[in-house]
Amino acid sequence: MTELPTTAAPGLAENAEALADTACALHDIAATPGSWSASAAEDAVEAIEITALALGSAHPAAAAAVLPLLRDLTRLRQTLALPPSDRPEPVLQGEGQTVAPPVPITRGRSRRGLGPGYKGLRIPAGRTVPEA
Repeated sequence: MTELPTTAAPGLAENAEALADTACALHDIAATPGSWSASAAEDAVEAIEITALALGSAHPAAAAAVLPLLRDLTRLRQTLALPPSDRPEPVLQGEGQTVAPPVPITRGRSRRGLGPGYKGLRIPAGRTVPEA
């Protein structure tokens, strides 16, 4: 498995740390279901979606790993009667496409006979063909 680099892009580590701190503060504030409004829930879902999309570019396997989360967030929007996301439904490359069975490799028939342009054997004068 490929490991991530030890240093992040400029500003990324600081923003990720601030995001984690804000998420912890949000968790502490929103301890009860009644503390959420529709706009606050929509903002939180959108923040998670954007973070998941950004995290999906961290590693080649990350896009496939965050895809179920993005689909669950789409269902959560429906459950909470929130407006749909303005981003298209995420799909993996090649997902949902039917794969045609492989076409067998056919080799041309091997040549038989002497082929076009055959002019026969040339026997030099004075030489005889051996009898069979």
